[in-house]
Amino acid sequence: MSAFTIDMSNPFPSGFTAGLGGPGTGGHQSPHWYIQYGMDLGAPAGTQVHAAFDAHITKYSPHDPATDSGKVYGAQLFMRSPNDEMGGFYTHLTNVPGGLGVGTQVSRGDVLGQVHEFAGIDPHLHLALVEIIGGAPSGTYQGVDLYRMFLDTADSGTVTPVTFNQDGSPPTIGA
Repeated sequence: MSAFTIDMSNPFPSGFTAGLGGPGTGGHQSPHWYIQYGMDLGAPAGTQVHAAFDAHITKYSPHDPATDSGKVYGAQLFMRSPNDEMGGFYTHLTNVPGGLGVGTQVSRGDVLGQVHEFAGIDPHLHLALVEIIGGAPSGTYQGVDLYRMFLDTADSGTVTPVTFNQDGSPPTIGA
């Protein structure tokens, strides 16, 4: 497979408060990439969350307050880049715009919902990224750590090109 580049921007062009933990820290442990490579990006409840890259939604679990728990709460969105070789998982959302669902195309910067606050847990977006080596659905899923990039670009409209090498190595940021 050939390397490819995706333009990425921060899900919080405004409202970011703090990084609350990146991949492999705290509760971000295996076995699932969408937990292990999670980044908790803090923002006040109600802050708009934006798509970090162009994608199509592959799985959507709407927010059902009756099922919220300390680990799983708010709406969940799984999405993949247009080439199906990179994906993302967003959770702890509420007020997801009507019309978003499986198969919906989103552009970088589109509103995906708002930060949901639950049970005294610091309000935040849980965002995890994965490179899909060989492409979905049968490729190898390799978690990606872009936590530092998201901390550095919070509260800005910065667009950062990220090159995914399709060989198992970490992506190149700003290439």
